[in-house]
Amino acid sequence: MGTYVASTALRFGGNIILSRVLGPEIMGVAVIAQAIRNGCELLSDFGFEQNVVRSPNGEDGGFLDTIWTMQILRGAIVSLACLALAPLLARSYGIDVALMIALSAAPLLTSLTSTAPYTMARQLEVKRRNLFELGSEAAGLAITVALAVTLRSAWAPILAILLSFALRSALTYPLLHRRPTLRFDRAHVREIVHYSKWIMLSSLAFYAAIYIDRLYLGAVVTLAMLGIYGLARSIGDLPNTVAGRLGFQVVFPFVAHNDGGFAPGSTARRELGRTRAHFLILVLIGVATVMAWADMAVLALYGARFAAAGWMVCVLLAGSWIAVLASLGEATVFGGGKPSNVSTANLLRFAVMGAVLPLGFHWGGMPGALLALPASELVRYLSLLRAQYRIGVAFVAQDVALTLAFATLFGGWIALRLALGLGVPWALMG
Repeated sequence: MGTYVASTALRFGGNIILSRVLGPEIMGVAVIAQAIRNGCELLSDFGFEQNVVRSPNGEDGGFLDTIWTMQILRGAIVSLACLALAPLLARSYGIDVALMIALSAAPLLTSLTSTAPYTMARQLEVKRRNLFELGSEAAGLAITVALAVTLRSAWAPILAILLSFALRSALTYPLLHRRPTLRFDRAHVREIVHYSKWIMLSSLAFYAAIYIDRLYLGAVVTLAMLGIYGLARSIGDLPNTVAGRLGFQVVFPFVAHNDGGFAPGSTARRELGRTRAHFLILVLIGVATVMAWADMAVLALYGARFAAAGWMVCVLLAGSWIAVLASLGEATVFGGGKPSNVSTANLLRFAVMGAVLPLGFHWGGMPGALLALPASELVRYLSLLRAQYRIGVAFVAQDVALTLAFATLFGGWIALRLALGLGVPWALMG
């Protein structure tokens, strides 16, 4: 758990430093760049890590070499596609085309990573994997801050993305026990594609639901406002990011390795329930507290230029609590071998986002638009809960009890603020 906390602290600290060095407009460019870069990755996701974790051939050298080869081919193709689309994307968002051209190299740099992190996930080497990811994040943050201080331009976040990905890919190779070779085994390719078809659909829906807000708002608000929103969103995403890492490094392989062993009273069910409870208690305390004091915290840490992010953080964290529950459910459903159910949940989330986001913005501006996030996460959670019931690994009583505790703690903090005459954290919403 310590590495999860350290990772969150790194991201949080990095945002504080960047907000002080870079203006809202440059932060807005970074938001669009990250959305486009992640889109290029997720829209062609083959679920290589999930394949290594679940496949009986997951430790076979030929299988791993085939995964590595397919990964590099995919990265090259996606980078070429991004390069072709760079002029169109630059015109759409009013960004220098040179920035988009440079960004197109990101998918290729990411694809050059070795299969070592996937093997660590399969073998439940959680501590080793987390230490590696933490070290990579720390190095990436150092690169980002150095470039921001040196360049103080829109090139800083773009070059930081590229150099961070290149460094992470390079750092995965010392973790290998064998040298990878380019190989394309047809039998392994068929197995990978068979399992991955639903993962690709799920990733498409996931990207559409997660990034549609940034892509839509980037076209209807100023870059400065988008930068403020991007900062708020990065804070609001922190709990779900940690939950996603816990889910896919602990819950997913644990459920996959204990398939069918979660009957009421079973050891596996007790262990999973205990792990969920400990993690969620920490999350609810942190999220409810930050929600209640978001306006003051943002003003103190990020300055007056980003003060409007305070009320946004409050709203986004409400959705983040639901997203944390949904992410644990998603990892459970993946572990139960039902990626199609995850695809359905993410498609439903996208449908709600696509409907509520423009309507909310039309009728209520930014506050109305932001309501789309908790609404979409609730729909996703309910869909995944149904899937968890089907595979017999649902923890609905635990989720309800902890959600009530979350609401109670948040309400207590608000009552204290009102008693002290400090108002509510969403006062600047209007």
